[in-house]
Amino acid sequence: MSKQTAGQRVGRPRRSGIAGGAPREEIVAAAARLFAEIGYADTTVSAIAREAGLGQSSLYYWFANKEAILQALIDKNRESLETARQLVDDPADAAARLYRIIYDDVVQMCSAPLDFYELERVSRAQPEEFADFFADYRELETLMARVIEQGVAAGEFVAVEPGPATTAALSLSEGLQYRFRQGEAGAERMREFAHLSASTTVGALVRDRERVAAARAGVESV
Repeated sequence: MSKQTAGQRVGRPRRSGIAGGAPREEIVAAAARLFAEIGYADTTVSAIAREAGLGQSSLYYWFANKEAILQALIDKNRESLETARQLVDDPADAAARLYRIIYDDVVQMCSAPLDFYELERVSRAQPEEFADFFADYRELETLMARVIEQGVAAGEFVAVEPGPATTAALSLSEGLQYRFRQGEAGAERMREFAHLSASTTVGALVRDRERVAAARAGVESV
C-alpha cells in the first residue's frame, strides 16, 4: 500500500500531542500556505512540518520530499479534469456531461487547500514549478469546449462559440468558489454553489430547460 494514499492510514501523533484526522491532507494544506506566503523555492520540508504540527520524520512517513507534496497539490486540482477526460466522448447528453464537469470543478475548488485565485497567483509567480497547473487548465478548457461544441451540433444547445462559452463557465465557477470561501464553509453549502454554477451555465445553453433538472438529478443520484 502506498504511503501517499489518502485516508488509508492513521498518521503518527502530532508533536503537539493532538491526533490529526488526515495528516496527508493537512501537510498539503500547510505546504500550500507556505508556497503562497514565501514561495516554493524558499519553503523547506522542516517548515512544512512545523506548519502542519508534525515532526519532520512524521512528514517523511507521508511524503518522500517537497516535490511529492507539490505534486499532490497539483493532483488535487485535477479532479474535474479527470471527470472531463472520462465524459468528453461519452454518449450521454451534452447537458448532463457539462453539468457534471462544472459541478465537480466547483467542489474541487471549494475543497482545495488554497483559493483558486491564490493558487493561480502562486503558479504565475513560480511558472517552472507549477507548469502542470497551466497545462491542466488548458486541457480542461479544451475538453469543456468540445462538450459544448457537441451539444450545439446535436441541437441540445443554442448556437454559441464554444471557446467564449467555456471561458464564461469557468469564470463563473471560479468566482463562486471565492464567494464560498467568504462565508461559513460546509459540505451542503459547497454542493449548493456547485449546483448553482452548473445549472446557470447549462441553463443558459440548453434549448430545453428540462435538461437542466435531468442533469442535476443525475449528479444527485451518484
